[in-house]
Amino acid sequence: MAHTDLPEDLAQALEETGAQAGWDGYSDELRADALAWIDAARTTTARSKRVDDVARFAGKGLPPTPFQ
Repeated sequence: MAHTDLPEDLAQALEETGAQAGWDGYSDELRADALAWIDAARTTTARSKRVDDVARFAGKGLPPTPFQ
């Protein structure tokens, strides 16, 4: 998945945290699952927390919280 295909909030979080390489290292399936998890958030606050979680763990080379 190209960087430009990411939701803007996730792309920005990955850039700000230097986690793009970690995201790119995820399998296609894990990226798809993480994006679905982010999109399923019911509130903007929940979405923001999920985006932060994905960026934080991608920066560590780990899967996001629900996929560990």
